[in-house]
Order: sequence, then C-alpha cells, then structure tokens
Amino acid sequence: MNEKQEIRYHLLFWGLFVGMDLYFEFLLGKYETFSLWLLLHKIGFFFLQALIFYWVYLGVAPYTIPQKRWLKLIGGIVISIFLFAGIRYVIEEVIIYQITGAHNYSDYSRRWLFYIYDNSYYAFRIILLSLVFYGVKYLLTVNQELHQLQLDKKQAELRVLKSQLSPHFLFNTLNSFYADALEVDLNLSNDILKLSEMLRYITYENDTEMVPLKGELTFLQHYIALFERRFDNKLYIESRFPENPGEYQIPSLLLIHFIENTFKHGILDDPLQPVWLDISIDNMYLKMEVKNAVKAGDNYDEKGIGYKNIRQRLDLIFGKTYTLNIDEEKNYFKVFLQFPLTR
Repeated sequence: MNEKQEIRYHLLFWGLFVGMDLYFEFLLGKYETFSLWLLLHKIGFFFLQALIFYWVYLGVAPYTIPQKRWLKLIGGIVISIFLFAGIRYVIEEVIIYQITGAHNYSDYSRRWLFYIYDNSYYAFRIILLSLVFYGVKYLLTVNQELHQLQLDKKQAELRVLKSQLSPHFLFNTLNSFYADALEVDLNLSNDILKLSEMLRYITYENDTEMVPLKGELTFLQHYIALFERRFDNKLYIESRFPENPGEYQIPSLLLIHFIENTFKHGILDDPLQPVWLDISIDNMYLKMEVKNAVKAGDNYDEKGIGYKNIRQRLDLIFGKTYTLNIDEEKNYFKVFLQFPLTR
C-alpha cells in the first residue's frame, strides 16, 4: 500500500464513519434543534475521535503489534481510554461551556469515575476501529514485503545460474593447490586454505537466512587475514572478536558489508590511524563497532544502494529492535550496529 492509496482509504473510512453516525441518528429519530452548542459539540467530538484514532494508529500500534508486545498494547489501550475521556472533558465541559454556557453532562454525571466509564464505550469503539485499520495495513505490507523478497530471491538464483562457474570445481582445485603449496610455502598454503574455507562457507554453509555466529566470525577473520597478506602485513587493524560465540544465529553475510566498505574507502596503512573493529556479545545482543580514517577526497555514501539494502534487510528481520548508526566526522567514519541474537 503506497502513501496515496493509504490517504484515499482514510478519506473513504472517515466518509463512511460520519455517514453511518448520521444514518443511525436518522433511524433512531434523534433530531435536535440546531444551535451553536450542537455545532461545536459535533465538531469537537469528531475531532476527538480522529485524534484518538491516529494516536493509536500512528503511536500505539506500530510500536507494539509488529514486535508482539501485547502487554504494552493493552497498556496503550487503557491510556487511550483515559486520554479520550480527559480530552472530551476539556473540549465539552470547559471550552464549549465557556463559549455557550451549557454542559453536555449533568453535575452528577461529571464525576470522574462515572465520566470515564461512560466514555469508555466511545473510546473503545474508535480504538478498535483504529487497530483493525492498522492490522489490515500491516498484513498488506508484510505480504508485499514477503512477495518482494521471494521475487528478489528468484532473480538472484537466476543470476547465479547464468553466471556461476561450478563452485565445486573451484573448491576442489583450491584444495589441490593447497596440497601442492604445503611443500613449497607454508604461508601460501595457509592462505589457500583460508580462501578454500571461505568458498566452502559461501557455497555450502550459507544457504539459509540465519547462520551460526561462529561460522560468520571465522569467515570475517579469514577475510581480514587475506587482506593483511595482500598488504604484505602492513594493514593496520585492531580487531576484537567474541571469545565464545556460543550457539547464536545471525543473518548470513550481514557483517562483511561493513568491513568491505572499510577496506574499500578507509586508510589502511597508517599505524597512527588503525582501523578499529570490535564485535561483542552483550545481553543477547550482538554489537559491532567499526571506525576508520577516511581517504582525502573520498567519502561514504550512507544513502547508497548498499546501505539501503542493509537497512531494508534489518527492517524485515528485526523490525524496530535493531540499531544502525552511521556517522562521518573529523575525517573518521564510524558504524555502530546492534541487533538481537537468536538460538
């Protein structure tokens, strides 16, 4: 559902809502002589219902329903009922009374306990309509995102089928090179082994959305080690990895994106400005911090397609439970990523 469609549906909803109220008043024969008090009462009551509707639709529902925070949702509904009664009291019994000199409720009925109870019906009605409206929008959005993910996956699979050279052939060839290199150069053979393990990881162990954290960290360490060899061990990077990654699961090939960008844009050969990489586990959350000096005249495109795709992927997997901060200041580029771990 795009923005224009959503606006049209809202206008249609409010048209039907007002029309149904007028229709029921007509059926029940509730005719009242026109007066300034009646006009202000109708306008104020409609404004109040719209206000509570969008308070729930934009404020309560998006921060509770997608994350299945049902207790917080119930709390938000209770607060909304009290809010409805409080705002109605101010509109009708204070503001409109000051203008017209007439109350809507009698002195006895304006007691706070009875007033809240009497307004709970009207409050719950508009709250329920708001939740239903949001629920329909949420289901449509999720279905569209799942359909797009399936389409993207099929297109990616097609691209791989069209362009790939048999990974099995490459894997076996690298193993042969490794065996030959053992007799010539131990460092070279170790590098070939790392490359072979990276290829095996991508080809055979990385075909699901969530993968073991341990394997992902090993993949990153091999990647960094091969870059260090490329720079003749003059790549200055200070890294820290969790000593015990446990049995946690994370999205596959998520972290490598940030390291690739660092190696592409960052200053890597200055011992006074080493790249800083810190990956840690804190209270069932994975935290990743990357900091590096930026080449003169070069900058990261935080709004580029790469980061856009990363954010979309994080949104789909974690909703609003993750944090991704990207900052560039004083010739330094910093990334902070945090998301919940699963088992």
